[in-house]
Amino acid sequence: MMSTVLGISVAYVVLGVVLLLMGLTSRVHWRWKSAAIIVSSVFFVAVFFQTRGLLGWPGIGKLPDRFQLLGVRVVEPDRKIGDAGSIYLWVEEIDENNIPVGIPRSFRIPYSKPLAEKSQKARDAIMEGNQIAGTAEDIEGQTASRDDKKDSENPENKTPLEGTERAEDGHARIDMDELLQKMQKVEFQPMPAALMPVKKPQ
Repeated sequence: MMSTVLGISVAYVVLGVVLLLMGLTSRVHWRWKSAAIIVSSVFFVAVFFQTRGLLGWPGIGKLPDRFQLLGVRVVEPDRKIGDAGSIYLWVEEIDENNIPVGIPRSFRIPYSKPLAEKSQKARDAIMEGNQIAGTAEDIEGQTASRDDKKDSENPENKTPLEGTERAEDGHARIDMDELLQKMQKVEFQPMPAALMPVKKPQ
């Protein structure tokens, strides 16, 4: 992520230099050119530090297909403040040999009661010293897991959508985070043993 921040900052600097070179050859008064240089320099510094503020925030993209679960935090919905709740998963992708690859990442998933229960059970297993693996399978079309269907049919489990406006007559309310959640079916199970390559006879 830090490399991404640096890349964005460098891109802004390159763009600023190009515009500066174009401005120096123009017939604009030197006072305006000086002001543009100062504003651009301040802007570059501001962008760098403001972008650094994004470091550490959980992503809302798709989970890896196979991963090791490192940590869980479940935030229950709060109707008083209109918070639909969230499930935060700290995961590390694993390959086909059940060996962790890459770096641990944090993901935010919209709250659903079935997934919250499964996540809490997985968290308890981790607290007991067990390693937990997870899978995130894409769901085609409008197909959803039985637990999600059961949860959506129960009025008591429904929560207001976060980041959306109330639906008006004749208008549908769409929550992109909820749609993203329905595209993946997340399951947890004990971490399988790592598959070591077969040694060739000498």
